[in-house]
Amino acid sequence: MDSSATIIAAQLHKLCVSLSSNPDGAYELAVSYLSSTAEKTRSIQDEKLLCQKILSRLASKSAKDADKFNECYGKLKKSFILKQRVSILALLLALSEGLNHSESTQQLFPLPMFSMTKPGTMLSTNTTTCSTGTTSSSSKQTFGTVSWGSNTQKQQGSEQSLPSNNSNYAMALPMQNLEGQTESACVRDAVLAATGVRSRGAGSGPRPAQAMYARIAHLGVLHDRLKEFIDPASGLMPQGLMAEGLVACIRDEFTEYYRSVALLQAQACDSEGGAGTLRRVCVWALEPLHRLTWLANITHAAHHKKGGELASCVHRFVRHGDERVSTLARRLLTALTYPLLLMLTRWLLHGEIDDPYHEFFIESRSGVPIDRMWHDKYRVREWMVPSFMSREQAAQILATGKSVVFMREACADEFGPGDHAQHLNQLLRPPVGETENAAWWESEELSAAVGAAHLAASQRLLSALTTHHHLLDHLTAHRRYLLLAQGDFVHHLMTLLQDELNKPASQLYVHNLTCTLEAAVRATNAQFEPPHVLARLHVNLYPNCDGRDDCGWDVFALQYRVDGPLGTLFPATCAARYRALFTQLWRVKRIEYSLHEAWREHILLQKRLKCMPALRLCGALQEASSVGAEAAWDELITAATARQHLDALLRLHHQALDKHSIHAMIHHSTQELQSYLGNVLNETLNLRNFEAMLHAGIIAELERREDIEALKAERVSKGEYGFTSADEARDKEKRKIFLQFLASRKADLNVWARTYRSHVTTLILKLALHPEVSLQTLAFRLDYSDFYKRGDAKLHQPLTYQHKRMSEIGFDMAKKKNLDGAKKK
Repeated sequence: MDSSATIIAAQLHKLCVSLSSNPDGAYELAVSYLSSTAEKTRSIQDEKLLCQKILSRLASKSAKDADKFNECYGKLKKSFILKQRVSILALLLALSEGLNHSESTQQLFPLPMFSMTKPGTMLSTNTTTCSTGTTSSSSKQTFGTVSWGSNTQKQQGSEQSLPSNNSNYAMALPMQNLEGQTESACVRDAVLAATGVRSRGAGSGPRPAQAMYARIAHLGVLHDRLKEFIDPASGLMPQGLMAEGLVACIRDEFTEYYRSVALLQAQACDSEGGAGTLRRVCVWALEPLHRLTWLANITHAAHHKKGGELASCVHRFVRHGDERVSTLARRLLTALTYPLLLMLTRWLLHGEIDDPYHEFFIESRSGVPIDRMWHDKYRVREWMVPSFMSREQAAQILATGKSVVFMREACADEFGPGDHAQHLNQLLRPPVGETENAAWWESEELSAAVGAAHLAASQRLLSALTTHHHLLDHLTAHRRYLLLAQGDFVHHLMTLLQDELNKPASQLYVHNLTCTLEAAVRATNAQFEPPHVLARLHVNLYPNCDGRDDCGWDVFALQYRVDGPLGTLFPATCAARYRALFTQLWRVKRIEYSLHEAWREHILLQKRLKCMPALRLCGALQEASSVGAEAAWDELITAATARQHLDALLRLHHQALDKHSIHAMIHHSTQELQSYLGNVLNETLNLRNFEAMLHAGIIAELERREDIEALKAERVSKGEYGFTSADEARDKEKRKIFLQFLASRKADLNVWARTYRSHVTTLILKLALHPEVSLQTLAFRLDYSDFYKRGDAKLHQPLTYQHKRMSEIGFDMAKKKNLDGAKKK
């Protein structure tokens, strides 16, 4: 057995000579990894994580090396000779990261380095020497003065100088008689207690010895607590890939701790003479006690947490004022966030979520249709966003992955990796060298990679939507035909549909209205629209649900059907808003058209209807609705042309619709105005009905009188009386009835005028007091001649737009006057 062990040790040393520039340090590292007792507690996730790290490191240098590693790893898995695959992979990864990194790992728990002491030189005559030792070999650390630096290089082949007697006496003064226990037995029990093994009768003796033993034994308490945290059978071990990374890092800490305790035990207890003392072991325990205490604090805070919430919990310790705690938390956070980096990279490059334990801060929901994929399928889980990542970055990451998925599933266009893939692959490489101390989660490359990925994905998506799916054409068509911005088309369509829409809604048919729509398109500039625009413009009938008998004007609507990828920008909710806007604008346009017809047809009523305020009202409403949202639509078209990201277009689109809704007074913030405007429009329609009745009565009277004159001429030509007394009596009766009809209509007109004026006055007042400035200007334009203001004292309130404007003008004039006076002086 000794010869075989010697051969194995020689082969291991030969391997370290070929792989590392410091064979001795690499050999000690290899012994610590291969002799670790944590192999049984390691899981398959540890092995997968190590393989991913090694593959990413090899792939950054050569693809052939990565393929060769896959081949060798496959042979290693099939081998029944090597049992400690995880330890071997960890050793190879540690050796590849260089000696600087391994030294920082080895010296987590620095051993005190003592030089040999001679009997009688350090001890007083009243003290009892516990044991004396001989010099150990140069390859082992010896007892003497304490080495406090955590990165102090071991000095081989030379001894450290002896300190002065006073200081050495203070450090190496042995205990008094421990009530029957020897010093070496007490040290041995203390070292065992540091690993959680408590022997019977340990810790007895004088009170100073008990205090030092209790301090060392507290290491065992922390050890057991951490051991329980990483034990799968305890039920306290967190679940998930990120938790596996944290557990693997804690196991590495235990490996180094066991190595340090083993070396301490070999030098303090197992060496010839046992030169260790309880005080020296207590001095050694200071650094491990500090480290294990904070490890226990971190694991306690991380209890029952996973994913980004776990990362945020550990990240709080990175900002700790103690540099040692900050370094420890940084190491743990880098280890546990590596799976998060892999998930993040896969999402940004391929739009895929590989999250079996629900640790990623982006959630995917199943059963969402393709047209709602952008809005509902993916969302950010706010509580899972790590604290080292801002909410803006999380939103960018979400939008980037959604763009990749949208390109692949909705646009049938596979999104290839761009320049940002290089930044992401750079994050997957472990840092090499002393200058590269920033982890991936705190480096500037993360924000640069996320920003580049977001920009590339957004531009690629908008390029596909504008080039292949004609996004700009469809946006313009919605505004022209659903918001009635194409004036010649709307006027001609209303002229053609007037007779048809005057019928009851039950007598209308879509195919007849579609033919009229096509005729209006052929006769106006709409005929020059692209075919993909005209093919989506349709007629639809939307009956009301209030039970009343509707006419064609109430149910008619134009519909612009959008499907495919553009359905994301024009969802069903957006189509409903367009329909509401069309209904309101179409109603105002109908009233304006009817009043214009009345103006042309009734010259006989010219004096009575010469001043028709409703005409000015309808025109001002249409102009306000179009001009008020002009800036919002220009911003939307500019953003679509510049190919900004899709979320920005959705936001600008909703803002433009909100502007239109506010100026059309159908927005939730203008509900009160909507009721007042409805009253005004209803009274205007009543005026049109009154005009039709008056027109019919006048035409009937004119025709009767023309018939009488024709009858008189015919009788005179025959030599008869032109007009008999009976005829004259009937004519007087008819004229009396007509005069009564005119008097009745005049009274109705006066009542309507008072009612209409009251409604318009109230509407103007509410518009003037509304917080929206454009609606205040609309109130000023509706009463620019002060017609309503002169008849109602309520419009003289100082909060109206006119008074505000006059106050601003007066303030500017006073300010200018003061400046002119100051200049003269």
